[in-house]
Amino acid sequence: MRLFTVLGILLLLTNSYAQNKEINTMTNPTELTKEFIKGYKEWNDFACSRWSDNGKSDYEIEKMYDDLILKFCSPEKKYQGLSYGSESNHCPEQEQVISENIESTKAIVKTKFINKKFSFLTHDYEYHFTLSNNKWILEELYLVDDDGKYKSL
Repeated sequence: MRLFTVLGILLLLTNSYAQNKEINTMTNPTELTKEFIKGYKEWNDFACSRWSDNGKSDYEIEKMYDDLILKFCSPEKKYQGLSYGSESNHCPEQEQVISENIESTKAIVKTKFINKKFSFLTHDYEYHFTLSNNKWILEELYLVDDDGKYKSL
């Protein structure tokens, strides 16, 4: 029994180390933003296919989203309920980085999402990062419109 416990702990630590190592190789907020967009699209597509298969949300969908959040955010990050659809809110082919503003230990990356089917459908986003222990951590993602900013994680 102890052997399985030790192996489980080692596996968990190895996974955390691998995620942190991957984060450490992404040196700037723009690169992290692009990786988040890619990861979000992969998660959204997975969630939609799983939901289509069995008609309900399941543990694997939630686990994959948790892993996405842990990869980019602090372990204490509290996020909103899961939301996914046939068209992902974030997609590398449709969301482009517009600007990056870094001031000391804070950074904001602005992006624009343009729907490939209906180009009049656009969304502006802001990715807010904090530098902590030489790593950029995604603090929050905001949907931005004329009326304000809305948390989107």
